Amino acid sequence: MNYDFGRATRIKESLVLRVDSLSRNVNESHLKEIFHNFGEVVDVELAMDRAVNRPKRYAYVEFKARTDAEKAQLAMDGGQIDGKFVKAKFTLRPRQKVPPPPKAVSSAPKREAPKSDNTKADVEKTGPKRPERIAPIGIPCSSSLTRKFFDTPLDSKCFDVGALDELFVRVGINDKLMCSENQNWSVDDGDASFFIFPADKRVPSRWSPQGSFFVTADSNLVIIWGSRHRTDFGLLLRFSHYQVEEFDMSPGEKYLVTYNRPKPSDPDVSLIFPSHNFSVLQNCSNLCRLQGLWLKIFDVRTGTAIVGLNNVDVADSPQWPLIRWAGGKKDTFFAILSKNKTVSVYETENFNLLGNAPLLLDDVLDISWSPTQAVLAILLKASGKQPVKAVLLQIPQNVKLAEKDLTAILGDCKMHWQSNGEYLAVSTYGGFEFFCIKEEGIPIYFLKVDKILDFAWEPRGHRFALIYGDEATLSVSFYSMNKPGKVTELITLSNRQADALFWSPKGNLIVLAGLKEGKLEIFDVDKLAQLSLVADVVANKVVWSQSGEYVATAEPLARFTIWSSAGNLLFVRQCESHIIQVTWIGAPDGGIIDDDMQ
Repeated sequence: MNYDFGRATRIKESLVLRVDSLSRNVNESHLKEIFHNFGEVVDVELAMDRAVNRPKRYAYVEFKARTDAEKAQLAMDGGQIDGKFVKAKFTLRPRQKVPPPPKAVSSAPKREAPKSDNTKADVEKTGPKRPERIAPIGIPCSSSLTRKFFDTPLDSKCFDVGALDELFVRVGINDKLMCSENQNWSVDDGDASFFIFPADKRVPSRWSPQGSFFVTADSNLVIIWGSRHRTDFGLLLRFSHYQVEEFDMSPGEKYLVTYNRPKPSDPDVSLIFPSHNFSVLQNCSNLCRLQGLWLKIFDVRTGTAIVGLNNVDVADSPQWPLIRWAGGKKDTFFAILSKNKTVSVYETENFNLLGNAPLLLDDVLDISWSPTQAVLAILLKASGKQPVKAVLLQIPQNVKLAEKDLTAILGDCKMHWQSNGEYLAVSTYGGFEFFCIKEEGIPIYFLKVDKILDFAWEPRGHRFALIYGDEATLSVSFYSMNKPGKVTELITLSNRQADALFWSPKGNLIVLAGLKEGKLEIFDVDKLAQLSLVADVVANKVVWSQSGEYVATAEPLARFTIWSSAGNLLFVRQCESHIIQVTWIGAPDGGIIDDDMQ
């Protein structure tokens, strides 16, 4: 394609982006691969200096649809391509309305009308207004959309039950946010509305912990999207991270953590969370653009990088998330498990190491924060005659609240917090140790159970369920801890073909899923009775909506289904490609069902 943008031509709004500040090593096929994430690309032309046969460091990208071009412009203007920050602009401004021909002027003198002081009203009357949602966000903190999102109260409709029921489905490389008008899911509803976002095929997309944002990764960017009225989504902020592979957000949504696995060729950048002299990092946005920084923390409200970290002093085979945030919405503390099997706790007020030293605990296997407060549960490795030990610490005082020796072998111990932080269950060899956090003295109770397959707390409740036994004779049992000092068995269901447990976010109802056998049993724990049984279900993922009214099941072979909480079929959709993720707004995980992405 040859573009002559100096000539005045009568054409529609531009479908062509000019991308400037490219590296000289970039080629057209690489650019087409990047911009194809936003929609169908008609052509890519890299401008060349024919005298020396070298690129001029800018290119033209033509899209088939204007909406795709707008998405690409929003995401890539200020983004990175091959480590270079680029600019992406439309080659033409949006079409202007042709003004009507002037009316004939009479010969009689006419009094001149006074000029209006209402400039905004005049603009709306005399010319088109560019939609705010497609305005480029070159400086995130000055964006009118960003200010509107953070400083304007949420529409009251966002707190309705129906507002909780927005489903995110990732089909192939496309992210699709799906919602049904008035949340009236029905089998005939084939026109449910979608919002489609660009996303990197390697990186999962997800909701933020409180459901305020939808977060995607694309090329060398992490992007957050938001909507004040649940009717449309706009790009709020972009965060630059070279070849980003994973991201995570703090529970209170104040901080974003981005990560890419360090490469042997990366420069040696030993910039880690400081224990002193933090003032040198107050303005480190340039430092945080270095490719050697494989983990960064950003301020979500302003979009600025706070501090970066390379692979110094982090465990050799770290588990994601690398940054473990303390419970609650204050985002005051986080912890890192170090290479030498010690734990370092940091405070976000100044990002200093708490106490200027790691915790005085060696051979740490794993750590887990209470979901609601700064209480850190720590598993310590067995040493000599000393068995595996569980310790509870109150942060920042570093006060030991409780400890317990566990009859466990390496790999058997797992920690399960109840959502309100009232109980901690630690699975051991042959049972569970229960720490009752809210009771005086934090008493610990043991429940003997063999051959445990799955365990799940009732959200915000005192009950839990577990699957145990031999594969041919599995049982499901329900217990209550409502009575202080006692673990009470409620009921045991024998010979159940269940291999996974999925509680409703509202409690009471639970799906006993036999994913291998294709059966879903919905059980009412209040009534201790089966509510419904659905057979011949092909699915490897079950997710509840946060209202507790709907259940979605998905299979990788391009189909997902929505059921009512009573087990009635409401909606089926066959997608054009295989499904990678399915999750509702506010769900605690990313809803990943694809083995490769997992």
